[in-house]
Amino acid sequence: MNARNMGFQAGTFDIALCGFMGWDDCFDFDNLKFTRQDSKAPEIQRVLRSGGKFWCCSWEAQEDITWMEDEILRHYPAILNNNDYIAHRPIGMSYEKAEGYEMIFQSAGFKDIEISKHTMTFISTDEEEWWWQMQQVGWEPILSKIDADMYQKIKDGIFKDLQSHKKNDGIYFDKTVFFVCGRK
Repeated sequence: MNARNMGFQAGTFDIALCGFMGWDDCFDFDNLKFTRQDSKAPEIQRVLRSGGKFWCCSWEAQEDITWMEDEILRHYPAILNNNDYIAHRPIGMSYEKAEGYEMIFQSAGFKDIEISKHTMTFISTDEEEWWWQMQQVGWEPILSKIDADMYQKIKDGIFKDLQSHKKNDGIYFDKTVFFVCGRK
């Protein structure tokens, strides 16, 4: 539902949960400052009862996404001239930070803010499965516009480099998620 206007009465819930919603539309995570007024966190705070908790999570690091972008830039630097790529970088590239979420929560009036982080290793069965996953997170619309020969050259180069992440049972990459909890 639209977190800017949830339509519930004030004080309706004890707990609000959201995952990977993103605040980069109103918050600059690189400079840790608001770029415009936030309307989501205050609305979530409004629908919580006194003492209610708001839990939110987002990616801190996605090794596979970062690695893929580095590889694309290495094997196809001309992508920097692609307006679609510049305007719509694949998912996970906003690099949100827990410190920014802490500021967002504080600004909305949340108290007792807690931050925790968890890293897990994700394993893809083989190169093709990993490639399919990268397509699903946003690379397909960008790469599909490259001519077939260049596309295959890029893919072959990336698969060669991908061997550094390969073990007997698959392709390994770590991802770190952070959780932020605040009390109304």
